[in-house]
Formats: sequence, C-alpha cells, structure tokens
Amino acid sequence: MNLRMWSAITAILLLTACGGGKPEKAEPTATKPDISKVKIDGDASAPVNKLAIKAIANLQAYWTDEYPDLYGKKYKAVKGGLFASTSESTAGPECANSYSDVKGNAFYCKLDDSVAWDAQELLPDLQKKYGDFVIPVVLAHEWGHAMQQRSGFFSANELTVSSELQADCFAGAWSKHAQKSGAFKVTAADLDTALAGILELRDTPGTSSEDASAHGSGFDRISAFQDGFEAGAKKCKSYKDGTPIVLELPFNSEEDAASGGDAPYDTIVNKVPYDIEDYWSQVFPKISNGKAWQPLKDYVPFDPSNAPTCGGDSTAEFSLFYCVPDDYIGFDNASTMPEVYRQGGDYAVTTLLATQWGLAALARLGDESDAKISTLRGDCFAGAYSASVILHDRAETSTFSISPGDLDEGIKALLVFRGEGDVDRQGAGYGRVEAFREGVMEGVKPCVTYKG
Repeated sequence: MNLRMWSAITAILLLTACGGGKPEKAEPTATKPDISKVKIDGDASAPVNKLAIKAIANLQAYWTDEYPDLYGKKYKAVKGGLFASTSESTAGPECANSYSDVKGNAFYCKLDDSVAWDAQELLPDLQKKYGDFVIPVVLAHEWGHAMQQRSGFFSANELTVSSELQADCFAGAWSKHAQKSGAFKVTAADLDTALAGILELRDTPGTSSEDASAHGSGFDRISAFQDGFEAGAKKCKSYKDGTPIVLELPFNSEEDAASGGDAPYDTIVNKVPYDIEDYWSQVFPKISNGKAWQPLKDYVPFDPSNAPTCGGDSTAEFSLFYCVPDDYIGFDNASTMPEVYRQGGDYAVTTLLATQWGLAALARLGDESDAKISTLRGDCFAGAYSASVILHDRAETSTFSISPGDLDEGIKALLVFRGEGDVDRQGAGYGRVEAFREGVMEGVKPCVTYKG
C-alpha cells in the first residue's frame, strides 16, 4: 500500500529512513575475526550454521576489544561448547537433556558457559521470514547473556526482563559494529527485517515485567536494540532493574483481555479521530506560543473507486493522506485500512491515523521542513499521542486506554505496512520507529524540532 501525504503542490512521500540508510566508512577492529577457530557441534555446512559461525567469530573479536573498555577486565571467550542442535544431535549444553529442550529456542547456558540454537527449525524459519541478518542478531543477543555472566549482572539484578533487554541492547551495539566494520552487509532493509524479527519474539501481551520468563514487549525489545545501535555498548552497561522503564502493560479489564486488547474496527475509525482532536486541542497551545488548535475541516473514509480530490486532483492512488490545501485526512476504508486492522490490530490503525494528525499539526505550525523530516515529526507526534493515552493525562475528556500489545502494533504499522516501491521512495521503517519511540518516551515537545 502507498502511505502518502499531500502538500499544496505535490504529493510528499510519508515514510522515511533515519537509521542505517547511509553507508559508512569501514572501521576495522583491532582483533581480526577468525572463522577457523569457531568449532560447532553440528553441521557446519548448513546455511544457518555458516552464518552462525561467521557471526560467532565476529562476536568473539568484538567482545575481545569491547569488554575490557566496559568492565576493565580481559574478555574470556565462550568455551563450554557451541551447539547447533537438531533431532540428530548426540551432544548438547548442560542446560538441555535432548534436542526437545532446545527446539524452538536459542540460549546461553550459564552452567557450562555454552551457547545452543535450534538449527533445524527456529533459525531456518527466522531466516526464511526475516533474512540472513536476523541469525547474527539472535546470536549477538545470546553473547550479551555471556557478557552478563562475566560482568556479574545476574547477581546484581533480579528481574529476568532486565537481563533480556540488556542483551537486546548489546545485540544492537554489535549490529552497529558489524555494519561499520563491514563484517556483514547491513542495509536499511536488513535493519527493518531484524526489528520485525525482534517484534515477533516479544512477550505475549499482558505478561508482567516481573514474570520469571519475561523478555519484554516488542516496544521494549526494539527500544533496547535501538539504544545499543545508536549509543553503543556503554549505554547498555547502564541497564539494571527499573532502568530503562519496561512498558509491559496489564489488560484494563476482563473484557479487554478476552478481546486480546482489540476494539472493533468501526469503533477505531469512528471514535479515535475525536480523541486525537481532543488531544491536539489541549496540546497544541503548549507548542505554538498559545495558539488555539483549529479542528480539521474534514475526515474522509473512502472507497478508491470513488476517491475524493485534493486541491482538484484525484487521490485514487493513495491509501492514507493529509490533504494540505483542503485540510482533511482521507483513507481507504474499503480495503487498505481494514487489512491493516486484520494484520496489525486496532492500534496499528490508530497509529497511522495519528501520524496524519501530526502532519496537520506541522502545517498549523508553519513547519517548512522537507518531506523526510516532516514525516519523522509526524511519527513522533503519533508517539506523543500514545503517551497521553498511556498516562491518562486527559482524564476529564478522554476515555481511551492503551491495551497490552498496542505499542507493538503501532511499531508494526510503521515498520511493516509498506507498498511496492515504498522503501525505495520513502526509506526504511527503522527511523520511523525511532521517531515514534521518541514521542512515547519524551512527549510532544521534542517532536517539534525532531530530526532523527
């Protein structure tokens, strides 16, 4: 699908990239990865294991250089074994009695300082869905746990989710290194698919952050990965119980839990616009030197066979847009948005609509930034609106609440729902997710000048 906004003269593309879009000069590491030293228990010729071996060699070299800078001690290589487990495996980590204990998983075993992965089902399935780079990311997460064992993180923190998010952060830091060093070709599309893979591995919505098996919501896990990718391993080192804040939210009621947190589609498209208007009526004066919010002139759900015009031009080829000259938001209510709801959930639809109100806010602010920057600011505004719903800071005028999984649905909307050619024209989803996160965590004010 095409997601675009209209300007007074031309159609401006709505999506853009911020992270990973530009090639960077390779920076060789002091320690050279040596694939010959990586010995696995399993079929070294299997495609996923070839990727695993290359990743492990690079991870060992990366942590040989990075660990002393972070913790003031020499890095000790993982030496308890590297197990590419299948149903034919005869050996494994001390944490598993057979392949059935590894099936569908990848993990670091503290008992013998080993790493094991399901080379028969999990990794091939992830590779098929999300491409080659997701395999190194999975292993980088497990090496993050190995670093925690060496640094004493496990003894200093009690919550499982804290260790999982720090490992995600370390995976992000290594991924940036892999991109910059040229160890792996990491394109903007690779980052998008890696984030989509992380999103799939989130906790079941409604999981408590204090659960002994909690790994974090999709929002939490992607936030941690992006922390590491953008700020490096030193940022990850600061993680501990309670830092960063974990946004694993409870269901609001038994009815909310029974529905999986999804309101009916018609409720979303008919009622959410009023709530977004209420949000902007209260927030806009705070970012515009006291100017009052001017409600949009119209909100137009349409069938592409009878699409409205914008500035006299047809909008039939657009699925979602803000029409600047006529000051209205339109969307395909016959196929595109119902499909977004079916695949992404109610908050995927809400988030996409909120981005368009963000663009309308920019128009009212007189923002003249280019299409990419205005796109990111609109996404940031959508995150700020989400924060308002989470915090219930409009309790007197709004009855909406965030359900578990909603923020994950918002990220999915920005990351996954793309039409043919959108990535080439508009860039990757990584930057959109980062902008959305900024709004959720920091509120509306940073969005006004956000540049990615």
